[in-house]
Amino acid sequence: MSFVAVGVALSAASFISGAASSESAAKSKRKQARMQSDYLGQQMAKVDESLSALDPVKQSKLDVAQASYLQDIGDLSAQTGQSKEDLQGQFQSMIQKSGMATSGTANVKASQMWRRIGSSFGRGQQGLMGRLGEKMGAIEEWYESEKARVGSEKERMEHQRRLAASKGGGPSTMQQMAIDVKKQMAQGGG
Repeated sequence: MSFVAVGVALSAASFISGAASSESAAKSKRKQARMQSDYLGQQMAKVDESLSALDPVKQSKLDVAQASYLQDIGDLSAQTGQSKEDLQGQFQSMIQKSGMATSGTANVKASQMWRRIGSSFGRGQQGLMGRLGEKMGAIEEWYESEKARVGSEKERMEHQRRLAASKGGGPSTMQQMAIDVKKQMAQGGG
């Protein structure tokens, strides 16, 4: 065998080895992308659970704030001799007269509305409404920030999942859209 033939044989073997190595690396990248996509899918399901768990937590916090307010109304009623219903009616009337319950609420977050009520009614009998406003504002603020935080986390994961899918690690965009539509239909949202 001549040196040229040996050189050609070595070049061919090297080429085949390189091609096999390249294919192996591509498979490895696809597998890694698929694993990342699966992991992100699981994490997104947990994020969805977190989002759905926010409403009951918010409601329980609101219930506690309202129970505290009702207790304060009861205490004030005992001190002044006025009925609880009369006191609550007076507070509702004050809110309506101030225009805070209706003015611009379509464009104002609930937390901002409650904070305004809390800061406007800070003295005397009105202090009860002020404390309720502060508590309700804090709860609404917490809820809004948690919902935004979890929502942005979900968007980040969705982006990462689309990126992994583009690398061959999961369903294509069209396949994912079909999966999402099926989920919505199963949940009664479509």
